[in-house]
Amino acid sequence: MSPVEMLAFYAFVAAALVGVLLLLAGQLSPSKPSAVKSKAYECGVSEPTPTEARWPIRFALVAMLFLIFDVESLFFYPWAVQIRELKWQGITAMGSFFAVLGVGYVYARGRDALKWK
Repeated sequence: MSPVEMLAFYAFVAAALVGVLLLLAGQLSPSKPSAVKSKAYECGVSEPTPTEARWPIRFALVAMLFLIFDVESLFFYPWAVQIRELKWQGITAMGSFFAVLGVGYVYARGRDALKWK
């Protein structure tokens, strides 16, 4: 069997498996419609709230802190890849970066910014 024929065979088997699984899921899944199941449901909120409702500031604060610490952690990968070329200068630079990140984390934790009340 040539590689092209093998690839076509694998594609056919994969498509057949997807089709069979979709048919089985449709046939075996329970279907009991009701008025409650017909209501709108988005992101854990069973009924949409009016747009005038106020969001707690804690939500925005935790979201911003997550983004800040998450984006800062993206700097670790290129540093780890280039650690041998950077030598001690790179290690001290990343050490100071860790220190600033740690001070920010300790400050946010001290202000109870990471507690979800």
